[in-house]
Amino acid sequence: MKRVYVDLDDVISRTTDTYSAVIEEEFGRQVRFEDLTCFDLKVSFKLTDREYRHFFDRIHQPDILMGFDPVPGAGEMLARWIDAGHRVDIVTGRPPSARDASLAWLDRQKIFFSEFIMVDKYNRSGDDHPGVISRTQLMACQYDLAVEDSLDTALFLAEYMDVPVLLYDRPWNVRPVPHPNIIRVASWQDIAALSCCT
Repeated sequence: MKRVYVDLDDVISRTTDTYSAVIEEEFGRQVRFEDLTCFDLKVSFKLTDREYRHFFDRIHQPDILMGFDPVPGAGEMLARWIDAGHRVDIVTGRPPSARDASLAWLDRQKIFFSEFIMVDKYNRSGDDHPGVISRTQLMACQYDLAVEDSLDTALFLAEYMDVPVLLYDRPWNVRPVPHPNIIRVASWQDIAALSCCT
């Protein structure tokens, strides 16, 4: 049995695809998905601190979270891994307030998983938030494979946890991958071809 780490946003859920519409609706600005070349959305969307706080709160409201489409092939691949007897953890950096809507979305989309883990990947939650573990606590988990879209998180997994990482191609992670444990993939079809768990 293998244990697999799978990120939620932009790996299972087509999340950032929707943000340009939110930015246009909230601030009257047009920004294409392809132009989001920085993982920090405040930088990518050129938001002030106040605008970013409003944007961050808005995109984590249930009506937005429930409106995402799944990434093609994600649900099928997770189901295959589970059917093969592997453990699949969905590991997300979403804020704790998004837990219920995230779980409801996964249920609606019939995305199967073993455990839903919220991690303070980006130092947003503070030190002691119920239901959220730190990156240090995450290091106690032993994974055989990870699928991520954040290059910084992929590097953390590869360097500090010695996990092979499949980095899902996104505009914000286009810079060269500086670690031999990280392989870039463009789709879940690529992941199926490269996975140790199929």
